[in-house]
Amino acid sequence: MKLFKSCMMPGRSNLGSTGDNSIIGFPVYITYPKAVHMEENSVIRLGTKILNNKDEHVYIGKYTVVGVNCVIVTNGHTSTVGIPHVLLGASHINDKSQNIYIAEDVWIGANVTILAGSNLGRGCIVGACSLVTKPVPPYALVTGAPAKIVGVKFSIDQILEHEKALYPASERMSRDELEKLFSDYYEGKKVFGVQTELTEDDYEALRKAKELRGYIEPNI
Repeated sequence: MKLFKSCMMPGRSNLGSTGDNSIIGFPVYITYPKAVHMEENSVIRLGTKILNNKDEHVYIGKYTVVGVNCVIVTNGHTSTVGIPHVLLGASHINDKSQNIYIAEDVWIGANVTILAGSNLGRGCIVGACSLVTKPVPPYALVTGAPAKIVGVKFSIDQILEHEKALYPASERMSRDELEKLFSDYYEGKKVFGVQTELTEDDYEALRKAKELRGYIEPNI
């Protein structure tokens, strides 16, 4: 168990690995910090709890924000004849134990619970107070308990444009990949995000936000 104060992570983190400008807000509770990994420009906000064992890793991708008071649980207990529940957690007999992967550019709203097996795909959004029990595809908007797909973050053309700003060419999703993704998950779903021309005031606000966050520009 560790409590972290808000800090710039490089050089003084107790986590397993951290990228430049990865930030944790105080207080958080992490059972095994060495099994938690953050990439650059990622944020874990205050009140978050990560309940893991030493062999259960949580990976948080670049540009991702874990909102306030989230709970991430890497194992679940299976009722077992002859073993009282008070001993299941301590013994880990018949546990469902899995790493959790949270990809790049994910937004996790306040008070979300993420359970073992709930890997989150690139660019997805998880609405506040949701319960995630299974994998979430890239760019999905999910809400509810259990969380279900209710929309998609951007259109295919918007995703292609968005990824040009965030990732080198070798890391971007192709149009073919996106068309299959939309065919599998997003037929008839509403597009959540917008694409607008930024004003001078918008650019100034963005500049100040980058300065405040210590944002590291992508190498593209």
